[in-house]
Amino acid sequence: MSASNWQPFIYIGDAPCKRRLMASKMTLADAQVGDRYRIVELTCDNPQQLFGMGLTPGAIVSVIQRTPQGSAIISLDQQRFCLNCELAQSVVVSPLRGESGHISLRTAPVGARLRVVGYAPTATFYKRKLLSMGLTPGTELEIVRHAPLGDPTDIRVRQFHLSLRKEEADALQVCEI
Repeated sequence: MSASNWQPFIYIGDAPCKRRLMASKMTLADAQVGDRYRIVELTCDNPQQLFGMGLTPGAIVSVIQRTPQGSAIISLDQQRFCLNCELAQSVVVSPLRGESGHISLRTAPVGARLRVVGYAPTATFYKRKLLSMGLTPGTELEIVRHAPLGDPTDIRVRQFHLSLRKEEADALQVCEI
């Protein structure tokens, strides 16, 4: 086929979109202290160590301290981690702007209506159990009561009453409806 038979065309690619997305992404080495970020991807050669700490794509972290060299101290849930500059540069994050944060199921007031948004990254054992109870992302629930010492928490899900132990309640990530 000769070049003269080609019809004129306009190439539409995804480069402008990627450029726009890249402007909103940064590494933890460049993140601002005190801000919250969602992990977008891990670019290190062996991310298994980070996965084991719960630093997975989708996890929300807060930057507590950062050195000029790029090392960072971050918090994930109620744990703190110190990442050297090489690891901090391999964690690509996106700032959280206007997103409602997750709240703790155990501290939510009685009568609160909540939606399941996910599971704690470090709670893989409880994830299976919660899924089998019907607590899938997007499921709405209501707090029925908290035991006097906080364990268990009773909830209503799809007209059923469930009691969650402290570990199960902590493994569930919820937001207000």
